[in-house]
Amino acid sequence: MSALTVILGIWAIVAFCAVLFIRGATARVERPTESTQRRPARFSIAE
Repeated sequence: MSALTVILGIWAIVAFCAVLFIRGATARVERPTESTQRRPARFSIAE
């Protein structure tokens, strides 16, 4: 029983670290806020 508890504990720690690693490696896509969409450009292409 003790060896099984140790193995399950190590497996749980490895699985938790894998989840954290995968979540940290994924790209986060943030939607632009409304203030950046409504703000006019500083320079025009025609200038």
